[in-house]
Amino acid sequence: MVRIVGRRMSICKHRRKGAQSENMSVPARILSAVCFLLCAIPEANAFSRRQKCTLRCHMEVDSTQADPFAIQVRLIDPPKQIFVEKAPSLSERQIKAVEVYPAENGSWGAMFLLDNSGRITLSNLSNSNRGRTMVIFVGTEKASRQVIDLEIDAPVSDGFLPIPRGLTYAEALVLKKCFPPLRPERRRR
Repeated sequence: MVRIVGRRMSICKHRRKGAQSENMSVPARILSAVCFLLCAIPEANAFSRRQKCTLRCHMEVDSTQADPFAIQVRLIDPPKQIFVEKAPSLSERQIKAVEVYPAENGSWGAMFLLDNSGRITLSNLSNSNRGRTMVIFVGTEKASRQVIDLEIDAPVSDGFLPIPRGLTYAEALVLKKCFPPLRPERRRR
């Protein structure tokens, strides 16, 4: 035990009665170290693991609020320049399930089921931003790109976020691997 007396340190030779770590046997120390490592490894792996797919939804802001919390983006349809928030309003962390389907124009679409936090966020966004645009970016390990621009015309309170078109086949496959299916697959007997 170390005592600090004034400005100098001195080592005390008396042990406290509560100090158990010095009295532990070697097998008990090994067992406690193994338990600690088994608990710490999954946590470290979760922090080091990179997400294989991302989905970021950014809301349109007024050009007067553009600096410094917004970035300029070119919309796909109709082509025009707008400002969107730098921080996403919704992300892949709020997705509970996904259903991927082929769209009419040859691309792919997806329907996302959001968790409770995402459902509330989407409801608040759709109520307070009618007439504005939500820009959706989808990213894989290779690249991230702007997929679609959705104009908010009505409140959405059911927790479903649609991407009706604009996904590539590769992005659709990655989304299917990253998230559980919206409709569970039926098993044949």
